[in-house]
Amino acid sequence: MLTRLRLFPSCWLFILLIMPLGLRAEEPFAFASTPGQLPKTVVPLHYTLRIQPDLTARTFSGTALIEIEVQHPVTAVVLNALELSIDRVELVDDATSPQTIETIVDEAKQTLTLPIALAVGSHTLQFNYRGRIGKQAQGLFIDEYETPQGPRMMLGTQMESTDARRVFPGWDEPVFRATYDITMVIPDNLMGVSNMPIVKEEPAGAGLKALTFARTPSMPSYLVALYAAEFEAVEGEFQGVKLRILTTAGKSDSAHYALEATKTALAYFYDYFGVKYPLPKLDQIGVPNAFSGFGAMENWGCITYIDTTLLYNPDISGQSGKERVYGVIAHEIAHQWFGNIVTMAWWDNIWLNEGFASWIGTKNTDANNPTWEHWLRANGSKEGAMNLDTRPSSHPILQPIANEAEAANAFDTISYSKGQAVLRMLETYLGENTFRDGIRLYIQRHAYSNTTTADLWQALADASGRPVAGVANGWIERPGFPLVTVTARDENGHHWLDLTQTRFLVGGAEPAADSWQIPITYAALSKIDQPATVLFRDTKLTIPRPQGSGPVKFNVGNAGFYRVQYDDQLAKELLARLGDLPVEDQLNLLSDTWALVRAGHLPATRYLDLATKIDANTHPVLQQQLLGALGTIDNLEEREPGRKSFQMWASQLLQPLLARLGYDEKPDDTPLDRSLRGSLIGQLGIYGDPVALAWARRKFPAYLADEKSIPGNLASTMLNIVGRYADQTTYNQLRDFARRSLTTRTKRRAYGAMQAALDPTLISQTLPLSLSGEMPMSEANNNLRRVAEKSEDPELVLAYTLANFDALIKQVGSFDYYGYLPDIMESFTDEAHADQLMSLMAEKFPADSLPVASRTADGIRDRARFKQRALPAIDAWVLEQLGQSPE
Repeated sequence: MLTRLRLFPSCWLFILLIMPLGLRAEEPFAFASTPGQLPKTVVPLHYTLRIQPDLTARTFSGTALIEIEVQHPVTAVVLNALELSIDRVELVDDATSPQTIETIVDEAKQTLTLPIALAVGSHTLQFNYRGRIGKQAQGLFIDEYETPQGPRMMLGTQMESTDARRVFPGWDEPVFRATYDITMVIPDNLMGVSNMPIVKEEPAGAGLKALTFARTPSMPSYLVALYAAEFEAVEGEFQGVKLRILTTAGKSDSAHYALEATKTALAYFYDYFGVKYPLPKLDQIGVPNAFSGFGAMENWGCITYIDTTLLYNPDISGQSGKERVYGVIAHEIAHQWFGNIVTMAWWDNIWLNEGFASWIGTKNTDANNPTWEHWLRANGSKEGAMNLDTRPSSHPILQPIANEAEAANAFDTISYSKGQAVLRMLETYLGENTFRDGIRLYIQRHAYSNTTTADLWQALADASGRPVAGVANGWIERPGFPLVTVTARDENGHHWLDLTQTRFLVGGAEPAADSWQIPITYAALSKIDQPATVLFRDTKLTIPRPQGSGPVKFNVGNAGFYRVQYDDQLAKELLARLGDLPVEDQLNLLSDTWALVRAGHLPATRYLDLATKIDANTHPVLQQQLLGALGTIDNLEEREPGRKSFQMWASQLLQPLLARLGYDEKPDDTPLDRSLRGSLIGQLGIYGDPVALAWARRKFPAYLADEKSIPGNLASTMLNIVGRYADQTTYNQLRDFARRSLTTRTKRRAYGAMQAALDPTLISQTLPLSLSGEMPMSEANNNLRRVAEKSEDPELVLAYTLANFDALIKQVGSFDYYGYLPDIMESFTDEAHADQLMSLMAEKFPADSLPVASRTADGIRDRARFKQRALPAIDAWVLEQLGQSPE
């Protein structure tokens, strides 16, 4: 249906709509109807746990006293247990005459069934059991690491998403909230940490001590945490909450920034949520090596991080390291409200945890560090989500989750980055203050309980007076996003803009089953600070051209999750005035143009023409976007005849950009300059620029002697260039440096340089490090993926992977498991390898791995088709720019 509306600039016009047909309306939270595998007839109320690890045998023993409420008469109790040896289970309603219960273990379903009839009411079960301590961060694990005093080990837990059942039998689904009393028995020389403060410490014999922690609030099992190590602590306080940053030996000097960042982040959240952090303490622990598939975990009161995301040393970490520390801390502390105080009912709503924490974490980071321009740079994560969401294999933000494997797979870019982007779009639509009022209402209503997305929409609707669900559900309940095409038309002296929306897909666009309700923002250049807004709900819409002079820009401010394609005249007008647009709109125009090129909607030369307008005075974020696009083209050019010419042209484009910054840092550098310098040098190094190579080789010997000799912003750049062109001597120097380094960050940098080597002989020496035990587990499990990505020889990596597959996959944790092989094969650019990936996954993994594989296979096919379609035109354009003729 074609709709015409007359709009006035500088006004907000909202069309109130009914929900489009074809979308399911999710219901508000109700315990009985929440999805899951366990019956809802029995509910845990309280756990009393005692865990005693044997660090030498790598086993543990445990007792669990679980108080339950039976809501309907049952003939059996079903709960979760995995890889636990159950020695005894008793009903202890009467402690003087316990009743032994038989057990039925189903390892496939990860359940423990107790065939006993129980009446409605309160009962107590007692379990005695044993379990294993592993190396992977799932359940109870040990992380081995080096210190100045020699090798040490850390005991830790990782419960999310479904690994608490490896540590104690229980109801391991997020809807089953309960309180916990926890006792941990550990060696006397270790510091024990859990969710709550220690309330009792007593000798346990044989050099052991028993630590008992205060009772937790009601919470899901995946938030339980137990850690023990020879920690160093940096301590502080914020409004009565005791704060500690806990590190392994020799690293506490790098923890002070994290402590200050924590205070800053908490102050922001206190103001935003209107609710204080409810626990008496907040510990944050730096884990040296064990986390490979994720960076941190929001355990209530005991947040854990791979230590590169918690520790910041200004002499060696660099600007990106500082930003990552603040950003991850803000994300994890946000979870203390969104996820911990209020928890999604089931894993289909994981985006309520992760999308929200990503959004409010970015908002916090941007507000407290304005020179970082964090929202502007968050465009990169939005583009990553949009890139995935253009593929047929994409999935909705709100997706059905049937089992444990699907729960682990749900922690992906769509849940995090698309979730963040959609929330930002809705915030822009409703207004910041109104949106905040809705979030406060949501937390007040659902504190210490569970929710669905419908509960969030209802709170926002009540705060705003608008039908939020009708607008928002289309963005979360189906995959993809719209392409809005804009065509100018004159009729009887009036200037009109005709809009259409279709689903944006790589290789084309198609009508969607339902139209999205798109909060379209647009303005003429002269009034771009006063954009008009219209809610575009049909497939077509005609609006008057906005008042004001200059070209018309849509998605003003770049807050919308949609693409815009302008007709040729409108695009020409925008291109001519590109530098006059606000930087966020320049970035949006560049990003949309590149995406339209990749999808086959525009010729590649359209973006390259834009690229030539970027100069040394262009905002650093725009230069970074250019570097990303050039890097993609260069990857497609690997082993192609046009690569040498492309790299020559790209070098000529980038050298003047670097000339403004220079190779050395300056006191007046902005944070964005510091990041950009390393990116430019690194790209020129890949292109073989002789100045960049000479710079890296000159800096390398001094770095080996003292890593502080080069700014942290440039250390990885220098090492990757050195490693890329390394000979055997240089490679050996890098390996020796990695072996003797004591910090996670320095080891990662040195191994990263080795992974970049182009020499097949050196590649063949790096691949076996995945199994040799030399690399920390977090590096070993990522080694092949990084070599395949950096070395430009993914075939060699794949051959090694398949020859050693059983040993490799055995050491991979649940978060990495289904993505392990797809990540290794992701850098291929031919359709045959996409087919091979799907065949291998079907052969080696269960069927529920195929959605994960299909997303990677689609990406490989997209690049293969883009390569076939665009490279000839790119090569011809490049030769023309160089003044050369095709051979």
